[in-house]
Amino acid sequence: MRHARDTHGAAPVARSPRGLAAVALLALLAACSGGSGGYGGDGGSSASPSAATSEPAPSGSAVALTAGSSVVGLPEGVAAPPAGAVAGASRTTDPSLIYVITFGSSTCPMVADPDAVATGAAGAGEVEITFPEPTGGACTADYVPATTVVALPEEPTGDLRVLLGPAGDVTLPAGSDEVEWVIDQG
Repeated sequence: MRHARDTHGAAPVARSPRGLAAVALLALLAACSGGSGGYGGDGGSSASPSAATSEPAPSGSAVALTAGSSVVGLPEGVAAPPAGAVAGASRTTDPSLIYVITFGSSTCPMVADPDAVATGAAGAGEVEITFPEPTGGACTADYVPATTVVALPEEPTGDLRVLLGPAGDVTLPAGSDEVEWVIDQG
């Protein structure tokens, strides 16, 4: 063990290679655990009240048909998405709710806000889905679907256009409960 030379009159400080390695490892772990959760956010909390969306249920769980409910996985009865799918939406058995499906890390899923925002004139049949800023933390590098139940501002009477943030948009035909997918064109 070496002792550092003190130039201020204090007692010598012991330094061991193991101690320095342990400190370096802790610093590395601390640096890796921070971050944006993989969605480009600043790691801070969102100012929107919906940022308190609950954590999704574990994969394999059924998603409750309640606005804000979410699960890592697809809704029951939905087949695997087509190749290149980056997001999707479908109607539910409750005409005031839709499923929003996103893709990303299973430990940091992109969960939609619980309430859709009407765009355009009342009854225009178009809603926008918003997403809270992700919280900081380490995320796995897997790519899995996550489903969120989202409330509509009013029950649609015809086709419904759903704007899914930067992923794109889909149109849900009246009377259909099939998932409409946004396919990556790149």
